[in-house]
Amino acid sequence: MDKSKMLLVALGQGGGNILDGILSKDKNYNSLFINSSILDISPLKNATINKNVYIYPGSGGSGRDRMKGRNLIEENRNSISETLIKYPQSEVIVILTSMAGGTGSGSLKTFIEITNKTFPNAIINLVAIMPSLSEDELSFKNTLECWNDINEVIDLINDIKFIDNNKRETYNEVNSEAASLLNLSFNIMGTHRDGSIDINDSLRINSAIGSSVILKLHDGMKDGKAALDLAIENSIFAQNNIYECDYLGINIKENSYVVKDLTKSIEVFNSTYVTYNNDFNIIILSGCEMPVEQIELIRIAYDERVNKRASRNKKRGFIVKI
Repeated sequence: MDKSKMLLVALGQGGGNILDGILSKDKNYNSLFINSSILDISPLKNATINKNVYIYPGSGGSGRDRMKGRNLIEENRNSISETLIKYPQSEVIVILTSMAGGTGSGSLKTFIEITNKTFPNAIINLVAIMPSLSEDELSFKNTLECWNDINEVIDLINDIKFIDNNKRETYNEVNSEAASLLNLSFNIMGTHRDGSIDINDSLRINSAIGSSVILKLHDGMKDGKAALDLAIENSIFAQNNIYECDYLGINIKENSYVVKDLTKSIEVFNSTYVTYNNDFNIIILSGCEMPVEQIELIRIAYDERVNKRASRNKKRGFIVKI
């Protein structure tokens, strides 16, 4: 993808952490951090006030309140649009946000509408972070509402990558791995005698309509099918157990795997792109189905928390006999 024509936008703290990680890998991306709290921005190494940061005026955070996040962006529609106009070269806009929070989750739908109105010809892609199943009722509720918001503007979005926080022990592990894989995905291009992926191929792979998954293959495994199965099992991206996609992008080390072994269990409906490098092994499945199985697990977890709270008998006080 052409980085000069990309704009990466972080809505809220969750998206900001991953965007900061991407910029630590490569500072050549155009970036914008949007938040309701300066405290969320302060720890980030690549977010600079008056350069690539927008803080909602007069706000002190959303407190994980989606309605507050929605109201903040509604009140500042014109200001947000004017900020986006400062990036006139944007042909691909990648939005990063947590689904479980307040600022990012609550503002996502409106931000997509503003972005589409500001850049009607731009491609809008989304990276959405799902909570782990050990989180609380509010996280699940926010996520389900955010999922519904995404579906209300789904026709304005091309590619969606859902990050699954269940796959690692800590948020830092997930954020670090997500930043690394997203950067590799955006840079999947390569030139080789046995196959090349150019900028337009990369754009096609990274912006197919549907959801997508980035898989990193381990070094040293001889069996390509086993390596792919392990990568799928360990992937931090939410996915269904149906390996069908519109486009398949493969950029692997030379002499590492046999491409036919890697692809025999994947149904590709449009095109497969292959190239080689000296440093990493990644595969991207794009134009896949939405991960409805994962959102259904979150809905079940939410119902269980609600029912448990409803059955709780919380005693506040009692009379002591004297």
